[in-house]
Amino acid sequence: MSPCSLEPEETKETKKFSMDIFSHAAFQMIELTLLAAAGVIARKLDFMNSAFDTALSRLVMNFSLPALMVSSVLNNTGLPDFATIMRILGFSMLAYALMMVISYLVPRLYPNIEPATRGAHSFMMGFGNTSFVGLPILNAIFGPAAVFYGVINNIPFNIFAFTCGESMIRQGGAAKGASFKRRAKKVLRNLMNPAMIACIVALVLASLGITDNGGLVGSTLNYIGQMTVPASMLIIGSTLATLSPKETLSHVKPYLTSLVRLLAIPVALFFALRPFIDDPLILGVIVVGAGMPVASMGIMMALMYDGDVKAMSQGTFITTILALATIPLLAVLVS
Repeated sequence: MSPCSLEPEETKETKKFSMDIFSHAAFQMIELTLLAAAGVIARKLDFMNSAFDTALSRLVMNFSLPALMVSSVLNNTGLPDFATIMRILGFSMLAYALMMVISYLVPRLYPNIEPATRGAHSFMMGFGNTSFVGLPILNAIFGPAAVFYGVINNIPFNIFAFTCGESMIRQGGAAKGASFKRRAKKVLRNLMNPAMIACIVALVLASLGITDNGGLVGSTLNYIGQMTVPASMLIIGSTLATLSPKETLSHVKPYLTSLVRLLAIPVALFFALRPFIDDPLILGVIVVGAGMPVASMGIMMALMYDGDVKAMSQGTFITTILALATIPLLAVLVS
């Protein structure tokens, strides 16, 4: 049989593979969108309000999210070796450093934008939903082995989110004129939060190969961590319920920011890192992870620190919808 006679069959297999990727990713995104819709309904029925959203945000960020991170290690039966962990961590740090540069510079090109709004757009470009949305999608696209890779990739996320990300959201605040020493102390204090501590604990446990799959601690943390996804999406939905559809969808800047977040940044990372990463799974996790919709903690942080909740909500909503199409495209790119 000649090579030419195999081409149609190979083309069919490629198309089937692409459709499988699209189906898995689309299902995850639709499921999360429905959870957010439940949050909209809860807000309309007065089961949720601004005070409740803020309290629930604190619970998620300081309690259930750390439990989710640690349980992902304790309940993992296929941890990579220490050298692989360090490679993932190193390349992830590099990827986030590049993303911070892009997310800092691009919003400064937007005309007539307030500092707080510019900070919200910087956050949206720099930080995707790598935990709540990212981990299930990585599992659907690449398989269970990619989940822990995604957890390691979340360590730099937390380092940068609670330093650069918080600084972005607080733009225009009173702390802007503080001295360098005071700001440095504040950064160090912010790093000592439950999510960051959980990242360190997860890294140590993984490096030592310690698991507790089916054990008392692993199961307990798993149950606590399971509330993270629905609670986060309910918060997003409740916040979106305060916006009119026309107001949410009628502005240009959120669409520009969404295209940078969902396509420009991950594609740039793909071409920048591909010459240096020989493991396709590591490259895939970093690139697809970089193309997630806006991190739901952006709304939570905006609520906690008086940031631009409106702009953050617009970007979160738009990227969640557009990601239905862009995530499968990224998966095909790295496959």
